[in-house]
Amino acid sequence: MTSNLSNIAIDLPKLLIRQAIQLLRLALRKSTTLPDTQQELAELVNHSLKHQIRAGFTHRFIDILFVTVGNRVFCRSYTYGEPSWHSAFLVDPTGQIKLDKTIVTIKAQQPEDMDSIVPAVNQAYADKLKKLGARFMLAGAVEPRAEESTMELILD
Repeated sequence: MTSNLSNIAIDLPKLLIRQAIQLLRLALRKSTTLPDTQQELAELVNHSLKHQIRAGFTHRFIDILFVTVGNRVFCRSYTYGEPSWHSAFLVDPTGQIKLDKTIVTIKAQQPEDMDSIVPAVNQAYADKLKKLGARFMLAGAVEPRAEESTMELILD
């Protein structure tokens, strides 16, 4: 408990400053060219400041954190109410992600190799949250419910 409180005390000011700077940087960014390959999609995810997702093509975009493992792109639920983007993708895998100002059509699916890929996805979340100054969020990002909600995003 004390360790988590110290992580919050250390990380929260950095996170708030990063968020303020990110808004300015995002305002100056332009749309990039659409990715043609899964590798280009993963690179775009890694270089984007803001990640958003929507199931289908008419719902609103919601903020979420994507991570990459090699050329693969993953995301997880942070909230577990229904209906959700996750449950919508289980019914119909088509949707879109928004990376800064670039909208990409994707298919979302549960990874076929879920058991073997989860440790790498957990590590990717740990690395990303540490980089963002949000280590205090790691416990929720790698809890069993989050792991079970892991979706892989594939360029469509």
